Parts: sequence; C-alpha cells; structure tokens
Amino acid sequence: MTPAVPALIGARHRRVASPAGPVDLWWYIAPRGRPVPGRVLLRHAVAARQARPAETVTLVRDPLGRPALAPEQNLPPLRLTAAHCGPVTVAALVAAPRDGIRIGIDIEHLVSPPPPELLRYVLRPGEATASADRPENIRREEFLTLWTAKEAMAKALGWSLLRALVDVEVTLRPRLSLARLGYEPAPRGWQLLPLNLPGTPHTITLVTHHPPSGPRRENTWTSPAGPR
Repeated sequence: MTPAVPALIGARHRRVASPAGPVDLWWYIAPRGRPVPGRVLLRHAVAARQARPAETVTLVRDPLGRPALAPEQNLPPLRLTAAHCGPVTVAALVAAPRDGIRIGIDIEHLVSPPPPELLRYVLRPGEATASADRPENIRREEFLTLWTAKEAMAKALGWSLLRALVDVEVTLRPRLSLARLGYEPAPRGWQLLPLNLPGTPHTITLVTHHPPSGPRRENTWTSPAGPR
C-alpha cells in the first residue's frame, strides 16, 4: 500500500508564463526549518493540477536522472523540476505535448560574499568581467543569479553541475539570458527567468526550453573542454 502523503498546509502556487507554456510554480516554507523533499512538493503539484490525491501520484527518475512521472498513471506528459535551500522548497511543472520541452529550477541563499576561489571556479571569463567592478552586495546577488541559472540549466538538460559550470555561459544584462551552451552561442528557445517569492530572500531561477519551429539543426551542446 502506498503511504499517505502529509498535507502541505501553507504550500503556495502561482502560474508563470514561458515559451514552453504556462508553468505551475509551487513553493513551501517549512515552519520548523526542515525542508520537505522536492518530490513531495512535486507530487502535490501534479495532484493539484490533475485534481487527484497526492498519494496516487508516483514519481521516478528518467534516464538522465530528472524527476518524471511513472508510466501507467493515466496522466498527461509533464516535465518536472524541484529544488530546496534551507527551509524553502520550490517545484515547477509544465505540459510537454512534444519532444524537446525542458524545465529546471534552482534556489540558493548566501549571507556573506562568495570566496574568490568559488568565483574563479564558477564564473566564465565574460561573466567574471561583467561583475568585477560592481558593489559587493550587487556582486553577491549577481553571483547567485548566475549560479542558480547554471544549476537550473543542469537540471533541465540532465547534466551534472560540473558540466554546466563549464558548458553554460550566462549574461545578466540587459536581461538574464543564455549566452552559450557548449559550442553554440545564444541558442534559441531558452528562457531564464529570475523569480522573487513572498516570504523568502532566496535567489531563484526558472529555466524553460521550447524547441524553435522551422528546420531542425544539429545541436552543438558538446563541451569546449572535450567530451565527457
């Protein structure tokens, strides 16, 4: 027998527009500081969307390690993602009626500035240059935006974070966007969306991908550092 899923009283929801279609965004702030697992919030998100009990929703991992719906549940195709930091858990889902739709989310929070060693490890040369002369508090915010964007991209693609730190390059101005993916500059179909949620100071980035229409071209998402 599948165990009952505890009610997430206080879980909040809003719908976010994206090129991939409307995204159901959920967040939950644990009252005692212990976050609920992302899979629990995802089950509630799917259940709310489909008007069915959360305990009837079963999640698995797809071949790339991303959360997915177990087959034979009489559910429509959905893409799922979740993350947590401290007491805050976030989850998002989007309908996936065609191949190539992807979604990823990440959440982070820093009280003090990131150490120089971490900056050198995370930032590509162009990203580091863009933030070099900014005030300390702005550099911290921009670092977190870059980090969450890269980790959300890793989740959307089913990559390791290490690969995303090398193969994903992000630009912050004039808006948050994808500057490079592997060898491909400014690939089409991606949206990187910073989010602000009530009741939390955390930095959150939602990533979606909708395959562009028109002739399909071979992607160049391979790594400049060589195959992995």
